[in-house]
Amino acid sequence: MIQVKQLQKSFSTEDGGVQAVRGVDFEVEKGEIFTLLGPSGCGKTTILRSIAGLERPDDGELVIGEKVVFGDRGRIMVPAHLRGVGMVFQSYAIWPHLTVFQNVAFPLVYGSFTVPKSEVKRRVRQALDLVQLQGLEDRPAPLLSGGQQQRIALARALIYQPKVLLLDEPLSNLDAKLRTEMRLEIRALAKKLKMTTIYVTHDQEEALVLSDRIAVVFQGKIVQVGSPREIYVEPSNTFVAGFVGEANLLEVRVEADTLENGSRTVSSPMGSIACSVPGHVRSGEMVTLMFRPDSLNICKDLVGHGCNSFPGRVEQVAFVGSRLKCEIQVGSTVLLGEISSSVEIKQGDEVIVEIPSNRVRVFAQ
Repeated sequence: MIQVKQLQKSFSTEDGGVQAVRGVDFEVEKGEIFTLLGPSGCGKTTILRSIAGLERPDDGELVIGEKVVFGDRGRIMVPAHLRGVGMVFQSYAIWPHLTVFQNVAFPLVYGSFTVPKSEVKRRVRQALDLVQLQGLEDRPAPLLSGGQQQRIALARALIYQPKVLLLDEPLSNLDAKLRTEMRLEIRALAKKLKMTTIYVTHDQEEALVLSDRIAVVFQGKIVQVGSPREIYVEPSNTFVAGFVGEANLLEVRVEADTLENGSRTVSSPMGSIACSVPGHVRSGEMVTLMFRPDSLNICKDLVGHGCNSFPGRVEQVAFVGSRLKCEIQVGSTVLLGEISSSVEIKQGDEVIVEIPSNRVRVFAQ
């Protein structure tokens, strides 16, 4: 449905040129929710705006459906209003002097997709029903809450039934509870309409909840594409591991011995750890160990533990609802751990920390 091929975009600044997008490639299937996830300034919004036609790339090719909307070294550049995409901005972009009805109807009255007045009324009511704003047609748009204004922007993007929906950090101005509700509603709505959707965010949890697939963007490049589970459980490098969720990252040295189950041992500041090491990594080489806080087994029973178990002391405990987040001092290393809030554990407790070898990922350096 959407193809992005070797997309490149740079900007001129007082300090010289900045390469915002560096040869980006990806495809989005029809009806898929595809998220561009990355830190501020990584190029994800520039990619989205290029697809929308709001930025002119330096090079590459963009295809929406069967139509090339940018390509042939810039000789093809279809204007934004002819690309058949709907876009929702971070700032909502609500017209403050118009009612809810007038805001939503705007693309059908003044844009390139004008329809008869009778059809405008039907389409607006249909769009407002979709975003649960029925009955608010005559309200002044600025007097609605932030969540309702975001729904107006979403309804306006959907009003002319675009092929593609583009969303640029649409929930960042909402409070935490409303963000949680809205991201589920956006996913349900996109799936109901079978709409191809590209979503931009820096919020890892938002990306994991919303997406069919995620592309992690770093310094203008896509460093990994995969399902939310693949991105979280099998990150391709230490950046993805550290950015998508919390992670324990340890610099360790591979030891010579191989265990009966095929695992190898690595030497860490805590002691030897058994795990699966890539076959091409030689003994003596330095590698990075990664395991998630929720992978740790934390036990107050200090006896009877086996491989990859280390004594530690709880330094910090934070209650976050169903879970306790802990910082545990193991030798000279501080590990991040999570445990059910039903477990009674407090600062200063002596514990045993077990690192399951099958939950450890190793990155060669």
